[in-house]
Amino acid sequence: MAFSQEDIRKNREYFAEKLRAERQLTDVQAWVKNERGAPEIALLDTRSRDAFAKGHIPGAVSAPVGELSQLASRLPRDRELVTYCWSKT
Repeated sequence: MAFSQEDIRKNREYFAEKLRAERQLTDVQAWVKNERGAPEIALLDTRSRDAFAKGHIPGAVSAPVGELSQLASRLPRDRELVTYCWSKT
């Protein structure tokens, strides 16, 4: 079965995005563990402030998604911003 140029392009984009996400996960894990060579990131917890208060990744900053537009000017511009959230539903 031969792949079309469009199939090849879509596969390339898919795997490039997957690699970026996995690299970012590895970077965050290294940052949380304070490993040597870990990138400087700003880890933003985009859940509600109540959920953040109940527990969060050490070093993360509370930045609820509904408040991001107000917080944007205060976020660091010299580091990669990494967001996370989760829900029971």
